Order: sequence, then structure tokens, then C-alpha cells
Amino acid sequence: MTAEMIRDKNASYYTLQSLMSALISVPVNKSTWDRRDDLVVVSIWLLMLSYALISNVLILVGIVRSSMMRSATRQVRNTFCTFHPSYWFIISLAMCDIVMTIISLIHLVPATAFHDAYVEFYSLRNILMIFFYDLFWYTGVVQLGLMAGNRFVSIVYPMEYKNMFSRKRSLYLILFGYLLGFLVSLPTLFPCCHTLWNSDYYITVYQPMDTWYKYVDMSVNSISLFMMILSYAVIIYKVRESGRALAKYQLTIRTRQQRALVSGVSLSYQVNGCTRVSSVRPPRSQVSKKEMRLFIQFFVVSLVFLVTWTTWQWLPHMSGSKWAYFVMTSLFFINNSVNPTVYLLFNTQLRRELHYLLCRHRAISSVQSKQRRSLSTKSAAGRSANTKVKVKEKLAKIPKVVLEIQ
Repeated sequence: MTAEMIRDKNASYYTLQSLMSALISVPVNKSTWDRRDDLVVVSIWLLMLSYALISNVLILVGIVRSSMMRSATRQVRNTFCTFHPSYWFIISLAMCDIVMTIISLIHLVPATAFHDAYVEFYSLRNILMIFFYDLFWYTGVVQLGLMAGNRFVSIVYPMEYKNMFSRKRSLYLILFGYLLGFLVSLPTLFPCCHTLWNSDYYITVYQPMDTWYKYVDMSVNSISLFMMILSYAVIIYKVRESGRALAKYQLTIRTRQQRALVSGVSLSYQVNGCTRVSSVRPPRSQVSKKEMRLFIQFFVVSLVFLVTWTTWQWLPHMSGSKWAYFVMTSLFFINNSVNPTVYLLFNTQLRRELHYLLCRHRAISSVQSKQRRSLSTKSAAGRSANTKVKVKEKLAKIPKVVLEIQ
């Protein structure tokens, strides 16, 4: 084959006509049922990825626009630096999900629909796309572990939280997550450790299959998963003990009040002329509702990651069906969309901000109509008051006639 023939073939390789013919025509090695399977898979993934992309973008916009989620610091002019450090991790994780979703939409889904007509298995584009996907996947994995540590310090050691997770340190930790994600995914660019998208089985595979890189993958995910399990186990124990201490405190108060009522003794006493009420101090280190909401959000997100990664590890040993691999890949897409879903369900401030953002025109119209009604009412009242004043002034100008009865 001459160079001109190869150039002509490559020029027509990615044309719309060739892509459509690859989808519609019946190749030798692809049956009608296989093409129908591809259509079902692509349709489901498009719905999942579209929701993941839209929801993550809304989360970013909602957090950036929300003044309630920022700390009251006037010294820092940078908007990003005014956020609570916990929301920095949410923003960073949402950015990772957005990039992975975009890569899936522009590479994985078209490759599944058109197969070799869109991208070949050993092509450079397949290698680079999966490299960038792995980069942001490992970055998200590392940040899930850091988020677990963030919640652990916030609930178990609240007095040390501002020192350990200051704005500067939190920013360094996030940058460390991106650096580590890059270093872990870097070997996939070399022939010994490729991870490639196999469109026939709807899954990413190691190439070669017995590469040592799979142990690196397992180690990074396992360490992050261990941090999550350990942190959340201690947090759950702390919350349980805190609940018991609070219940014991409330029981003590009720018992003292009942005894005082039965004996007729007042709980108050005089000290230097001031009346004081004897009480029992409430238990310290009570977990606030805000911290509990953040804990639940991060816990559910980490739980979905646990299900996704463990399924990736054991499901291939149980079944070699492409539908089993379809479930595995779908769990990764669910993992991209579950983060914003959880934040919307558990974060009231974020829901209000997004509701105002999406229904802003209606909200502004409602406020303006209320203001107009209020102004019209005030103006009517003002006109009525002015009329009364003018009548009084006219009556005052009329000379008084005094009738003296002699």
C-alpha cells in the first residue's frame, strides 16, 4: 500500500459517512444482536453521563455563588480562598468528576458505538484518553481519603481542626492529590503498563494483562479505602458515644427536676443577692448538626466508591460476560453522579442557592411585585395623610366667631 493510499484511507477514516456506515452496516465479525447491544449500552450511558455532567456543573455553580458557604473573612480577596476547607474538597472532587465525564462522552461512548471506525485498540488516542481518565480517577481516590481525614479531625478533634486543615494546608493537600494522581497514572503511557478501552466488552483492560501496574492500582485504591473505613468507623463510634453522653445528661436533669418537685425543694438558690439555678453541665465535644451533615455526605460518597472498586476487583472472577463488564463501567459513571446527588439531598444551603439560580426570574418577579404593592400601599397611605393635613390647615385659617351671651 502506497503512502498516498494510506493518507486517503486516514482522511476518510473519521468522516461522518464512514462512522454512520460502521454503525448501520453489518460487519463480518459483528452480528445484529451485538449492534443492538451497543445501542442499548450507549443510550443508557448517555443518560447517566449527561446527568453526571449537568449535576456536577450545578454543584460548582451553586457553591461558587453561595455566600453562606464562605467564611466571613474580609482580609482574603480571592473568592476561592474564602470557602470553608471542606467545600474545597467538594469543588475539587466535582472537577475530577466533570473531566472524567467529558472523557467518557467524547471517547468511551463513541468508541462503543463505532468501535474501530472511531478509534483503534492500540491507537495513541486510546492510550492518552485513558491516561487522563486515570489521572483524575486517582486524584479523586486520593481526595476521598483526604476528605475522610478531614471529617475525622473535624468531629473527633474539633479543637485541632483549624490548625490541621487551615486554608493553606488544605490547598497543599489538594495539590498533593493531583500530583499523586499524575504520578500513579504516568506508567500507563509506557508499553509495559497500558490501560486501554475495549469497546467489544465495555471495559478498560490492562495491556499486557499480567502487568505489574495492576498492583500499583490496587495499592493506591486500597490505602485510600483503608483510610476511609478507619476514619468513618472512629467517627461513628464517636457519634454514638456522644449520643449516649447527651442522653445521660438529659436523664440526670429530668431526675433532679422530678426529685425537686416531689420534695418541694426549689432548684434555685441565693448567692450574693442573685438567684441562681443549679444545673449539670452538658457533655462537651457534642457533634454539631452541620458537621454531621458533612459527615453523612462524605460517608455516602465513600460508600459508593467502595462498592465501585470492590465490584471492579471481584466481578471479573465471577463472570466473563460483557454485561458484567457493562455493570462495572456503569458503576464508575454512577460514582461520578452520586457526589452531586448526595450534596443536593443533604445540603439545604446548596439546594436553596440552586433553586434561586434556576428560578431566579420567577423569584425576582415575585419580589418586585411585592415591592410594587408595598410602595403603592405606602403612597396611598401618604396621600391620605396629606389630605387630612391640608383639611386641618384650611380649618385653622377660618376665623373663629365667638358668640357672647349677655
